[in-house]
Amino acid sequence: MSRSEDFERTSEGGGVANLLDVLRRRWLIIVAVVVASVAVSVVHQKRAVKSYAAAASVAFQSSTLSDAALQVSPSGGNEPQREANTEVLVAHSPEVAKGARAQLGLAADASELLKDVEVEAAANADVLNMIATTSDPRYSVRLANAFAEQYIAFKAKAQLVSIASAERKLQEQLAPLPAGSPERLALQQSLQRLSELRAVAGGGASIIGLASRAKLVGTSLRTAIVIGFVIGLAIAFSIVFLLESLDRRIQSIEEFEHEYRLPALAAVPQAAFRFERAADRTELEPYRILRSALDFAAVTRELGTLLVTSASLGEGKTTVSVDLAHAVALSRRRVVLIELDLRRPAFESHFGLGNRSGLTSVLARNIPLADALIEPFPDLPNFSVLPAGPLPHNPSELLGSPGITEIISELAAGESMVIIDAPPLNPVADAQVLLNNHAIHGTILVARLGQATRDEVRRARMILNRHIVEPVGLVVTGLRDADRYGYGLYGADAAALEANGDRSSRAAGNPSRQRLPR
Repeated sequence: MSRSEDFERTSEGGGVANLLDVLRRRWLIIVAVVVASVAVSVVHQKRAVKSYAAAASVAFQSSTLSDAALQVSPSGGNEPQREANTEVLVAHSPEVAKGARAQLGLAADASELLKDVEVEAAANADVLNMIATTSDPRYSVRLANAFAEQYIAFKAKAQLVSIASAERKLQEQLAPLPAGSPERLALQQSLQRLSELRAVAGGGASIIGLASRAKLVGTSLRTAIVIGFVIGLAIAFSIVFLLESLDRRIQSIEEFEHEYRLPALAAVPQAAFRFERAADRTELEPYRILRSALDFAAVTRELGTLLVTSASLGEGKTTVSVDLAHAVALSRRRVVLIELDLRRPAFESHFGLGNRSGLTSVLARNIPLADALIEPFPDLPNFSVLPAGPLPHNPSELLGSPGITEIISELAAGESMVIIDAPPLNPVADAQVLLNNHAIHGTILVARLGQATRDEVRRARMILNRHIVEPVGLVVTGLRDADRYGYGLYGADAAALEANGDRSSRAAGNPSRQRLPR
């Protein structure tokens, strides 16, 4: 499988891992927003005015007594939905509301009562539900029952008016007819039926269920909590993904691999940059892993001379250079660490060197190369350091001089491994000059989580593409969850085993040293 195909598979498989990483980094925002949303929802539910609903049910008939007496079909008899809608409008009319107001002895206007009452037609039944909703449960019951009773009273009154109207029409039709005619006899029978039905007129409606108690309406506390939780999650994820889209910093190893198009050889926890420690403690374990990865890569290419750099300042390249050289020295191979960052040298603070001669002194022919080398650890005579020395006025030109190539080649003679701490790629041209040096076999890129931006990494990748020294891989620094990579759980035992092997090759253990800011 080609390297490009491998990175495509890594990118596809890392989608879920990246999402989980985002949630892990932003969990505090998510929790805070969700808790705030739930709290607001609960407070709103507690402070909301309580409402109580009571319902009374009334059965209605579409036909009237006058229609039944005259044996005629009611208008709209084939449209039950239309009839139900008509009855809803009747039950929710100002006339019914005025009757309810009079029945209850209220001073409120009829329009105000209509706002508190809702009339619904039951599905597939000739039933109306009068639902009264107010802040007083007893008043809701009384109001719903009053509307039901006044609806029936209104229907009865309308029924009597309908009977009287039918009687008048029959009387008008009866007057011109001769006595004893069949038509007159039929009309007289109809009048007789209307007269009989007047006594039992009730509007064709009856109460089938009076309201007895009101129920609390609105959201319950449990519902308010669920609603607040769901809304809080939606808001929290919106904020998180907005922050992620605006944040150009790279937050995962997989994204570094994707942007650099290079494999991650090792991951260095943040703890390795903070503590005093001996060389056989777990903080050195990532560099042992890096050493093993380089040994594996050296099977197919020469890696006797390595350049360590980064895209920008503060990503930990100097610390990686020093600790990698230390790990290589512990394997009993001779290693020389060269400081070629001639603008911001840091070996003085790492090794406590003080102001002394170094690389620039050798180039100026002031001292021999052997005299400029130092051995920072007496128990590791195979570990040598060549500091920068006095800072020059023209670092880029000096790094491109033949003298640099001669020094690197001389130090790499034999089986020695040379590790070069170089300046970052983007701010200055110094590292780019070194990337064209044939004495250097490979480059290690140091990338710090949460600091390097995508733009910086892409510019660094473009610089690497233009020069002859090929990169080997990445060392990702700044990890805050060492246990995720096994250093916290397994590393102590593994380090102890390797430390025993290291002690067998030297007289005593390595002294502790202060961790460095770079």
